[in-house]
Amino acid sequence: MDWIIAAAQQTSTSSAPVWLAPLLGGVGALVGGSLTSAVAWRVLSDTKKARRRAEEKEATEIITAALLEVRQIYRSTDVGSGPVPGEFSYWPDYLLSKLDKSEAAVMRFRSEALRKRVTSSLDLLIWGAHDSRLLYETRSGARAVAYEAHRDAMACLGAHMRGEQLPEATKAWKDADGQLRWQAEQERRAEEGE
Repeated sequence: MDWIIAAAQQTSTSSAPVWLAPLLGGVGALVGGSLTSAVAWRVLSDTKKARRRAEEKEATEIITAALLEVRQIYRSTDVGSGPVPGEFSYWPDYLLSKLDKSEAAVMRFRSEALRKRVTSSLDLLIWGAHDSRLLYETRSGARAVAYEAHRDAMACLGAHMRGEQLPEATKAWKDADGQLRWQAEQERRAEEGE
């Protein structure tokens, strides 16, 4: 504050008012501070977006690797019948062990539609593709349901990474997903005594 008073008391040899220099200095500081804040905000925003993209890319890689492993299991084994590999008693437990990291990775996606579609496809691979009731109702084989679930998940992940809209689900996928959801709802109602 003293410097403003001192500047006002000085005699000036220029024709500009004495108060103009401090005013311009204040305006310059305000503009400079605003620009610095805007640039910092932009950098922070870009950093957040880059971090989100990196997290979603990592999630996509985790899910894709698990899907490819499970596809090999379906190709080489008669999933749902015969002995379950390893220490597992039931096929869903075995498949869940292969896809457990994928289910957690799905939560990293910001898109709710993508989370729902990929989760539904994972559920079809784990629970639906060897469920005799689902297979009977949809008139599909285990490999056909697994193929549709795998194909849909991969197509959705690819579209998301390219920045495209999610592809339309096939009728076979919709039928299997709808049947699995219906069965889950019936089981929930039976447990609650409705």
